[in-house]
Amino acid sequence: MKRTWLIVFGDFASFIIAYLLLIIIRFPEADYLFAFEIHTIPFIILYLFWVLIFYIFGLYDLFTIKPTIPYLKRWILALASSFAVGLLLFYFVPIFGITPKFNLVIQVVLFGIFSFFFRRIIYTLFARAITRPAILVGSSTYLTELKNMMMTNPQIGFQVVSHLENISQVSSDLTSSKNAIIILDKDVEALDKNIINLYEKGIEIIDTAKAYEKYLYKIPVEYIDISFIVENVNINKDILYRSATFIINIIFSVLILIVTSPFVLVSALVIYFYDKGPIFYIQKRVGLNGKIFNLYKMRSMIVLSPDGSAETTEAKWSTGSGDTRITPVGKIIRKLHIDEIPQMINILKGDLSLIGPRPERPE
Repeated sequence: MKRTWLIVFGDFASFIIAYLLLIIIRFPEADYLFAFEIHTIPFIILYLFWVLIFYIFGLYDLFTIKPTIPYLKRWILALASSFAVGLLLFYFVPIFGITPKFNLVIQVVLFGIFSFFFRRIIYTLFARAITRPAILVGSSTYLTELKNMMMTNPQIGFQVVSHLENISQVSSDLTSSKNAIIILDKDVEALDKNIINLYEKGIEIIDTAKAYEKYLYKIPVEYIDISFIVENVNINKDILYRSATFIINIIFSVLILIVTSPFVLVSALVIYFYDKGPIFYIQKRVGLNGKIFNLYKMRSMIVLSPDGSAETTEAKWSTGSGDTRITPVGKIIRKLHIDEIPQMINILKGDLSLIGPRPERPE
């Protein structure tokens, strides 16, 4: 989490640097104060929208800052969306009294350059310098998956130095490494004295489930038992969590609907004119406590039934990008996740949450 906040801080610093350069480039020195007075508040509000856009595109996820082609595509789309939101904010909702045409272009370009290079520095720093030696003990598939994730994503901060079958195999050479951590499977047989000896050396020991939750933000299903529920479920904390989640869901859903409205409108027009079929598609899903609700999505497949679905007599799940029922328009909006934006209505209605399990079909 601390590493994620460092990325957020880097974006903020990039925005400030880009903004200061914008003022220097576009205004004479005598007008600096005037330029700051009329541009600062509007551009800060714009930046808050940009943070939301970058979050939606997953650019604050440690696993996505790895320099790859898919990441670069996502990065470009996020910047293009940020520019579009700037146009929407300054021209279609002119509440600030300024229409910064070229200034907006400069701000987006400079911010993109500084933010990109800062993320490259962060990735290099996390991948090479700020790492902890990790000793894995056990043979479960979850631990193997965790090992592969650590090795392919060094930016999360670990270097796997050894993978052993039993904790008694952990040598003093391994534990002498500074800031080492041992990730232990729960089914590994370990004598109390072995654990105590390692604790006395100042070695941090956590089980696979805790490591998953702490570093991958997941919980292995096989590790959830009665003891886990008793330890982690707190009714009072749950009430507070539900209240906070409700407020966050409402705020972010409204913001997402506002920010993405131009893309939804364009997509709706293209969907309609492509085959004159329905724009939206309603599907039954199972929510909390078995409640059946209507899930709203933009139609991305051909129409095979009166309700606008791509099914005839029985449920037929999508087979992925190669599904022949997906239209050319559908391939684009699926790739950009535009088809899922109407689900913000479900979140406002309380059917879904921004963070949570994916609701399945009743079938």
